[in-house]
Amino acid sequence: MFAVTMLISAFLLLNSHVSAQNNKKAENGSKLEIFSNKLPAGAKWVGDKNFVREGGIKIQGTFDNYIYLQSSDSLAKIAGLSIPIRENPGPGEYRYLTFAWIKWGGGQVGIQLGHQLSSTFPNQSGKKYNYTYVAGEGNVISEGYVLSEEIPGNWIITTRDLWKDFGDFTLTSVSFLCPTPRDAGFDGIVLGTTEDTFAFAPGVLPSEVADPVAVSGDDEVALSGTSIAESSEQPQGVQIDWAAQVKAGGFMMYPLYLMGLLTIVIALQRIMTSRQSRLAPKPLRSSVREYLKKGDFAGAIDACEKYPSTLAESLRFIFKHRNAGREVVSQTAGDIAGRDIREHLSSIYPLSVIASLSPLLGLLGTIVGMIEAFGLVALYGDEGGAAILSDSISKALITTAAGLIIAAPSVAIYFVLKKRIMGLASTIEVEIENVITDIYLNDESPEVASPKHQEDCHAPVL
Repeated sequence: MFAVTMLISAFLLLNSHVSAQNNKKAENGSKLEIFSNKLPAGAKWVGDKNFVREGGIKIQGTFDNYIYLQSSDSLAKIAGLSIPIRENPGPGEYRYLTFAWIKWGGGQVGIQLGHQLSSTFPNQSGKKYNYTYVAGEGNVISEGYVLSEEIPGNWIITTRDLWKDFGDFTLTSVSFLCPTPRDAGFDGIVLGTTEDTFAFAPGVLPSEVADPVAVSGDDEVALSGTSIAESSEQPQGVQIDWAAQVKAGGFMMYPLYLMGLLTIVIALQRIMTSRQSRLAPKPLRSSVREYLKKGDFAGAIDACEKYPSTLAESLRFIFKHRNAGREVVSQTAGDIAGRDIREHLSSIYPLSVIASLSPLLGLLGTIVGMIEAFGLVALYGDEGGAAILSDSISKALITTAAGLIIAAPSVAIYFVLKKRIMGLASTIEVEIENVITDIYLNDESPEVASPKHQEDCHAPVL
């Protein structure tokens, strides 16, 4: 019984593996990319203009390139194709098409399929629609299969049954149409043998709006199809291409780039120079303390030479001029330390300026962008709807975001460095007071024993 069970399990596992391999092979031959990451073999763009931009719709987990078309462009066309469209596709033949499109503004957008017909295949219904898919209101594209009266204001993916819509033909080219303001985008144009080929796209569904615009009045026969709005509305999260947003920030981004670079350079430089070893090294303090206990001023001066710093400069002056009197030595040593501390503080002051100025520049960029946005609204009116205003405002706000991103770390680094410098300044002040006390109040050597040295005064506060 156990052996039989094992044999059955092994057979099922082998059968599953073979089926998976067959499905994988079938999938590899069941679809053909017209445009996504690359053009098919032999295909080429017509004309010299480059219509391909980075970005587009997120398909199968990645962002690829997309086709960007301005209303001023007469035509964007991929030619050099020879792909049969059939009811029952064989090798190298296809039936279904999926594509994504978007239009930033009102008017119409369309995709026209170049075709070659043969008398061998009787179903040539595509003549009624000029082998063209159309969305939006208007009559600039006068012949076409209207998928929706609404423009695709966001990236919309739709799947079409080419044979059902247009009959048998050989696909020779794909043209992208944007005859009216504003711009349009196209992406993810893929042919398939079955609906199941497109795991990333919706299937072909019955349409509520599928009115054809025929060549002649006698040919106005509506074919069943898919409403682009109905068939492709899928719950989608907002995908933000931050690199594209930053690029779209405009000329005000350049001074912000400069400020960001300055913040990094100044912060790194001051972090390296405003250290304890550069202002009040701990080994110096320990060494000076030991030499003073022995009354070895020459050794204390050597220690100051060994650990160059703000504290070392002040202490060296005290040791070399200890016979000049306590008041003079204390005042001058404090001035030396105070001058160096002020230089360190002034070196971090640019960070404070950047923290104050970058949000203002970002706000100025946003105001400029808002002026341009409302200028577009004044130009196009209700034609573009909210799409025009929202897209322009999102680009305008990126400068304010950039300004705040620069200002926040700048002000944080400024106060951290300032606190560090002021803390070390207090350490220097205490050390100078201790050294002067040890020399003039505790030292009974003849070198410093005089009424003038016994005056009750203190080292100045830095």
